[in-house]
Amino acid sequence: FDRKILQRAPGEVIFKPGQLVQVYRNDLDYTFKVDRKFLPKWSVPRRVKYRLRNSYKLETLEGILLQGEYSARRLRAFIPRTGTELAKKQEEHEKKIEEQRLENTQGRLEDKDNIEQAESETAQKDEEADEEADEEAD
Repeated sequence: FDRKILQRAPGEVIFKPGQLVQVYRNDLDYTFKVDRKFLPKWSVPRRVKYRLRNSYKLETLEGILLQGEYSARRLRAFIPRTGTELAKKQEEHEKKIEEQRLENTQGRLEDKDNIEQAESETAQKDEEADEEADEEAD
């Protein structure tokens, strides 16, 4: 069984935070109710909040965090039709996430520069103190 799945869809599927996905309703696979024929097997679009190894924490499009974690095997990417309201909102959301990522990266670089500058100043002061100690010893 696993061999067939790997041949059909080889490789690891990784979803990014903010990406739209749908969740497969595997509870309908094991029920004998007639209703299951009419119920959708895939959920409405959800957004990936963050990744936990091979599971994902999801949120609704309104930003409400869903309970539980969802295995990557139960998820598939959802691509909204171009020109729809959902597509526009998704583009805005992705831009916002990218801006936040850039701000965080920039902040870390500034922190790194500040740390390096402080370390070089400390090293310079240590060298000066060593030189003064050597002069006093002579």
